[in-house]
Amino acid sequence: MRLPRLEARPLGRRDLGLVAILVAVCFLAAAVLVDWARAPVEDLAAGDVAPRTVEAPTDFSYQDFAARERRQQEAREAVAPVFVHRASLSDELQVRIERAFAEGRRALDIAEAAGDEDPLAPVSVAFRAALGSHVPNADLRPLVDAGFPATAEVLSQELLGRAMRGYIARDPSAVPDGPIRVIELRALDREEVLLRDRDRITSVEDAYERVSLALVELAPKDNAEWVDSASRIARASLRPNLEYNALETEQRREEAAASVPMETIRVKRGEILFRQGDVLTAGHVLRYRALQSLRGDGTKPLEVGALGLFLVVLFATLYTFAGRSLRSASTRMRDASSVGVLVILTAVMARVSVYAAPALTPLLGIELDPAWFGFAVPVAGMAMLVRLLMGVGWTFIYVVAAASVCGVAMDLQALHVLFFLISGMTAGSAVENARERMSILLAGGFTGLVNAVTVGLIHFVLLYQGVSELSLETATRLPWAMGLGLAGGVVSGFLVLGLVPVFEALGFVTDYRLLELANLNHPLLRQLMVRAPGSYHHSVIVGSLAEAAAQEVGANALMARVASYFHDIGKSVKPQYFIENQRGAPNRHDKLDPEQSAQVIINHVIDGAKMAQEYNLPKPILDNIYMHHGTGVLSFFLRQARENAEDPTKIDESRFRYPGPKPSTREAGIIMLADKVEAATRTIKEPTEENIRNMIHRIVNSVMADGQFSECPLTFKEIHSIADTFVKVLMGIYHQRIEYQETRDVSRNTGNAARGKLREQVPASGVITLEVLPGGGSMQQNTGTDGAIDYESVEHLPGEE
Repeated sequence: MRLPRLEARPLGRRDLGLVAILVAVCFLAAAVLVDWARAPVEDLAAGDVAPRTVEAPTDFSYQDFAARERRQQEAREAVAPVFVHRASLSDELQVRIERAFAEGRRALDIAEAAGDEDPLAPVSVAFRAALGSHVPNADLRPLVDAGFPATAEVLSQELLGRAMRGYIARDPSAVPDGPIRVIELRALDREEVLLRDRDRITSVEDAYERVSLALVELAPKDNAEWVDSASRIARASLRPNLEYNALETEQRREEAAASVPMETIRVKRGEILFRQGDVLTAGHVLRYRALQSLRGDGTKPLEVGALGLFLVVLFATLYTFAGRSLRSASTRMRDASSVGVLVILTAVMARVSVYAAPALTPLLGIELDPAWFGFAVPVAGMAMLVRLLMGVGWTFIYVVAAASVCGVAMDLQALHVLFFLISGMTAGSAVENARERMSILLAGGFTGLVNAVTVGLIHFVLLYQGVSELSLETATRLPWAMGLGLAGGVVSGFLVLGLVPVFEALGFVTDYRLLELANLNHPLLRQLMVRAPGSYHHSVIVGSLAEAAAQEVGANALMARVASYFHDIGKSVKPQYFIENQRGAPNRHDKLDPEQSAQVIINHVIDGAKMAQEYNLPKPILDNIYMHHGTGVLSFFLRQARENAEDPTKIDESRFRYPGPKPSTREAGIIMLADKVEAATRTIKEPTEENIRNMIHRIVNSVMADGQFSECPLTFKEIHSIADTFVKVLMGIYHQRIEYQETRDVSRNTGNAARGKLREQVPASGVITLEVLPGGGSMQQNTGTDGAIDYESVEHLPGEE
């Protein structure tokens, strides 16, 4: 059994070959996927007349910086200017008036206490300092004479409060037209409003008039001399409360400009950039130069290198995963090369669909997205072919690789990758149990239906993502796109039928070829039946055992059965040297020395391989002929040679071993076990379930101990399942039957009369026996007391496997 090795090992020739194939396939696929069309070279400018029609050879995008600058300027202009309204300024100015009156009274008291006859000068200085505004002495004289009465203070505050209501600007004409942003600053909070009515903004002069109007309403009835002074103090204290905030406005405008995204303009494949004779605009020239920069010829080798390295990483990852997790993935150079060729062929078909789309669209009479023609690429057919020829492991590798390659060819469209993944996996699973060629066509039709449904779902995904719009035009295109997906699946079925014979001619084996070989009328099998009937019967039983065991562990059951039929065809060359064909005749090995006998037995493998090559049997059949004995030793003849030799140490054990190789596939391992089990269980005197199970366990242990499964991928769990399956099949073969009266004496083997009677009833040509040993001995001599064969003593009997 193959066990994981922790130690590193040097790369062998096969490993280097696989690496070379991987790198070659990846870079060839990259070269196919890269668009090698030359970039336009004409130097065109706005105002020139287009010398020829230019269309986009691929999807590309570019950025229009001039358009973004225009949009940024529009964004700046759309930002309303910001003004600050100091709503609490009125309260602050009224507090100043209160403070100024208090300072005036205090200064007046000080002047009177000092005996100043005219205190106006010092009092006015203190008053103006506290007020923060200039009030002439003439206006302050009445207040000084009246002692700064509280009523005058209150009147000044009331006049100022009424005048400061609303928005007061120093120059209302400087406020721009249109809405403005007003930041309301209050003592405890801040609020921003959008002011649309410019009539609400007044000037300082308008505020002065409001003072005069308020004075008429609020002036005391006694019309004291200081009333005019109070109004003059209110006017002097009045300030504009609405100011333009240039810094905030500019900051907001820059933020608005910065928030304008750089618009990416997408040009689809086949779109006309300009036509011959058109007068080129700045927009034409911008798109034309974007195409020139995109398709710079000097970057193509770098593009191939980058894409090739990406594919190397992808394929290496897939191969490593499949090799470790999917045990059906082989490491044969032929399989790797074939899958590589199919991947390159897929890349070619994907690229052809991309190039042909613009030309095919007018033929259909409807404008389709060129990428939709990719739905017709028969990736499903290649997936079915790989599944039929190489199994699940390579199918997984191919489908993921092909989907990625098609996605690259179709401008990195992720939904196309998902489409091909779904299509390939569906196709691979649809042919899992295909045994007739019509099944391939049905699998292709089913895959086509799945493709069509997937295309419809992709359409709705694009619709709801806003990539496409719901309209009568898009609804009309959808059936065409679904039809392309359906056609891809149907064409895949016919493609597989056409390619299978080609790959069979290259040495691949399909189930259809195996079904043809399973016909027991094959010339080699008929020859084996006629010349070595015992070996023929043995091969048929081995086929039944191997098929049942392979089904149990998920191996190729059909391959196991057909290979079992042909594994012993070499015995038809010298059939009488094999015990199952001697039928009571003298044992020819009695006249040969042990080494000659061993060589005759070993030659049936070599002779069988030559016969298989002459009849062009598939390589897996030929491999199983070589591997069904592995490098096992003919222990009976080796032990006999050592007993007859004067010096046993001089006996070369290699001359008593089969040439091999050891089983390297699960099917070969199953056939080796089935071959030994079928031969050995014939020698059990009492074939009970316990004896059969003990025999099988001894055989399995012997094979494992001899190292025959060191290269075989069978696991211990699978070997256990195989042994249980052998028991079930053999119990069906050696089942109990009713003892008939006419043959009771014969079946109980009592007396010579019974044997004579048997000879009279059964022709000698119909007797096949395994109970012959060199010297005329009986196999019964080698059985244990429990009726089970002593496997160590008879594992390699003369003429036995």
